[in-house]
Amino acid sequence: MRLLLPLLPLLVACASEPVAFQEVSDTVIAGCAFSSCHGSGTGGLTLDGSADDRDRLLSGESVTGLPYVVPGDPDASYLVHKLEGGPDIEGELMPPGTPLDEETIGLVRDWIVEGAGE
Repeated sequence: MRLLLPLLPLLVACASEPVAFQEVSDTVIAGCAFSSCHGSGTGGLTLDGSADDRDRLLSGESVTGLPYVVPGDPDASYLVHKLEGGPDIEGELMPPGTPLDEETIGLVRDWIVEGAGE
């Protein structure tokens, strides 16, 4: 029994609900969908808080040629690079001014790792 205790966090993590896109949208994208930001397509990506946002993230690619989101692979996803400030981003870290905290970026990473589902 004692040998199984270190595995408990893994079992709990596997049993948790997958991250829904709505949670990512409410937590991250809602702050991007202003007319001065991505609400008007500024920066090459339109995010308006609609159900189409997920499709745009999954089907589009950044000005660098990297896809915005690669389901299952956050490290290949430009969205994560922009949120974390990767060396290959065009322009500045997003959102401008105050970077997102690790927990919020972790939510985006988890959503992508889990396949970027609805």
